[in-house]
Amino acid sequence: MNKHKFRFILSNLVLMLSHLAVLLIVLGVTSAQASAQMSDSAVGRRVMVDYIVHFAYHLQWPIEAFSGTDAPFRICVMGGGDLREPLAERLKHQRINGRMVALESVNQGELMRARSCQIVVLGEMERSSLVKALGALEFFPVLTVSDAERFAVTGGMIQFVENGGNVALRLNKTMLDRAELKMGNSLFRLSRKLN
Repeated sequence: MNKHKFRFILSNLVLMLSHLAVLLIVLGVTSAQASAQMSDSAVGRRVMVDYIVHFAYHLQWPIEAFSGTDAPFRICVMGGGDLREPLAERLKHQRINGRMVALESVNQGELMRARSCQIVVLGEMERSSLVKALGALEFFPVLTVSDAERFAVTGGMIQFVENGGNVALRLNKTMLDRAELKMGNSLFRLSRKLN
C-alpha cells in the first residue's frame, strides 16, 4: 500500500470516527426529547444531517448518475426546508469522492430536475405530493431520505424514525436495489430493514 492511499484511508477513518462520536453524543441528547418527527427539533435535524453526510460518503452511485467527471455531488431539498441550513453549514467546503458538493432547493413541480440529484431530502409536504415525488424518482440513482411517517413503506429509501429516544433507520431495500445504489453491510447493522 502506498503512502498516499494509506493517508487517504486514515483520513477517512478519522472522519468516520469523528462523525460516529458526534452521532453518539447527539443520540444521547435526543433520548431526552420526544417529538413527532426528528426534523422538528434542532438536535433531530443535526442527527439527520450527520446521517445524510454519512450516506453521501459511504454509498456508491453508478457512474452514469453524474453528467461528467467534474459534475458536482448534488444534494437537493424538496418540501419543508428545515434541513437546508444545517446541511449548508455542514457541507461547506467539503468534497464527496473528489466532487464539489452542490446543495440545491428543488420545488415539488421540478421532478425532472430532481432526477439529476444524488440525494433528495424530502421535507414536509402533502402526502399526495410525496407519493408523486417518490414515483417520479423510482428507478433513478437518487437516494431518497425523510422522516415523514410511513416514508419507507410508501416507496422512500431511508426513513428516520425516533423510537423511544433512539434513532432507527427504516430501509426499503427494494427501492435501493432499483436505483442501483450500493451500500456496505455496516449500514444494515445500524438499521432496521423493511421486509
